Amino acid sequence: MQIELIDSQDKIRLDLQNLKEICAYISDKIDPDDEKSLNIIFLSDNGIKELNRDYRKIDRVTDVLSFSYIEDSIGVKSEKIPNIIGEIYIAPLTAQKNAKDRGNEWGLELEIILLIIHGILHIYGYDHEEEEEKAVMFNIQVSLLHNIRNKDWN
Repeated sequence: MQIELIDSQDKIRLDLQNLKEICAYISDKIDPDDEKSLNIIFLSDNGIKELNRDYRKIDRVTDVLSFSYIEDSIGVKSEKIPNIIGEIYIAPLTAQKNAKDRGNEWGLELEIILLIIHGILHIYGYDHEEEEEKAVMFNIQVSLLHNIRNKDWN
């Protein structure tokens, strides 16, 4: 899958070139089909709060939101936008706060990468509501993060 990064916020400076390279690795591991595309949009805290309120009825800031276009609400493949499989919205300012909470060895870039992986897995139907699903999803996240952290992804 091809991933387009769109920076629509101005609070946090992001290394989009490095993130593009890492996204290429992630997409090859999750779905190497180049006919599919996915948008990742970086938003302000206010922007993601509005989306969270409007689409999830939760009136607070979150770090990541995923919208899958692979299946519609009744589980039928969507033909509306055949090549775009979804959109992921990430709030870098909130991600930065989360990274600080994790400790010194965990930086903003790693937090953003975790959110990208997490969001993509949601696009493909993974979830973490049930313990069994959570274990599968988090094992994939940990594996990909491990390879990225150890630069074992070229």
